[in-house]
Amino acid sequence: MAAKPLLLPLLLLLHLSITLAQNDTNALTLFRLQTDTHGNLAGNWTGSDACTSSWQGVSCSPSSHRVTELSLPSLSLRGPLTSLSSLDQLRLLDLHDNRLNGTVSPLTNCKNLRLVYLAGNDLSGEIPKEISFLKRMIRLDLSDNNIRGVIPREILGFTRVLTIRIQNNELTGRIPDFSQMKSLLELNVSFNELHGNVSDGVVKKFGDLSFSGNEGLCGSDPLPVCTITNDPESSNTDQIVPSNPTSIPHSPVSVREPEIHSHRGIKPGIIAAVIGGCVAVIVLVSFGFAFCCGRLDRNGERSKSGSVETGFVGGGEGKRRSSYGEGGESDATSATDRSRLVFFERRKQFELDDLLKASAEMLGKGSLGTVYKAVLDDGSTTVAVKRLKDANPCPRKEFEQYMEIIGRLKHQNVVKLRAYYYAKEEKLLVYEYLPNGSLHSLLHGKTLFSKL
Repeated sequence: MAAKPLLLPLLLLLHLSITLAQNDTNALTLFRLQTDTHGNLAGNWTGSDACTSSWQGVSCSPSSHRVTELSLPSLSLRGPLTSLSSLDQLRLLDLHDNRLNGTVSPLTNCKNLRLVYLAGNDLSGEIPKEISFLKRMIRLDLSDNNIRGVIPREILGFTRVLTIRIQNNELTGRIPDFSQMKSLLELNVSFNELHGNVSDGVVKKFGDLSFSGNEGLCGSDPLPVCTITNDPESSNTDQIVPSNPTSIPHSPVSVREPEIHSHRGIKPGIIAAVIGGCVAVIVLVSFGFAFCCGRLDRNGERSKSGSVETGFVGGGEGKRRSSYGEGGESDATSATDRSRLVFFERRKQFELDDLLKASAEMLGKGSLGTVYKAVLDDGSTTVAVKRLKDANPCPRKEFEQYMEIIGRLKHQNVVKLRAYYYAKEEKLLVYEYLPNGSLHSLLHGKTLFSKL
């Protein structure tokens, strides 16, 4: 009879464990439905239990059957992290080099997280103050995203952290005093919009490359010398500004952007090496892309020039004729296809209709198509649009894979791909517009090498 009082709590505990394990499976299932647009997980994530069915990239605790690791890098996942918020036993999260969006706020509920690798996604929003809830954090990598806002001071509360990588974002505000983080061994905040004083010890410990690309930072050499000035817009009267503003697993190390210097004093061989490296990457991707899309005109004929200065006019119902060359009319795609531009970042977006109504000026032709300068009706947005030639046979999945490769390229000498549009009979690439002339004029003109 004495065994019955003990049996009930054990049964309740077992029931709770099974329920929580099933909740983890449900959370991962929802995550797949929201993000696995290419179906890369569909063939592997089968079975009713994520742990017992050995789902790809999922590791569980043998005793509790709770999910402790989720590792799905480079699978073209698109969507939010919201469904992962209930994985409170998660220790490792590795989702680098996907296309995940939304904010990192849902992860603040995963209080056992120790290793977070989210580099190379489309995450936006701010780093929440609640990140301090993750007391066990050891490595945090949020680099190469679109995260904005200030770096919360609460991040200094990490007592075990070894690595913080938040470079190549849109972070602003004053840089925290990272000298307080005694355990920190690797720090990179480069290529943001931070300002403030970086102490001599911090620069020496982490290297000047960890702070490059932030014109507002100052401190010891090689950073600009700090001076004190009055900032009427701040509650602080004295503002420190540059005197001359001009055994633990690692994720793959993020590529650091080279520090930007003036051309003066740089040897031509170095410039040639940088340009050569960029060209090599672009050429390799272009060859694969061109092979996929059948870029060669079967008749060897060049496309006829479109009008030099014109807008977009509507055709019949379900059709639209653009000024991006002639023969633009087609109704071979659905309304859903024809209304969607896929952006690589979540800022300064516009609709496809805005682009089609824009005035367009032809800039030049190449083997892959014709490039136009497009000025949107608002007058404040100017982009370069490449209308691909003979790209119609390219399947959507392969086209998107090539776009993801090109969209991840981040270099000061490579023009940034902002968005693309895919339809059966029309494919457009939307780039940032550079008003300073062509690459040919820069390479062969006197501007680039005049000071060498």
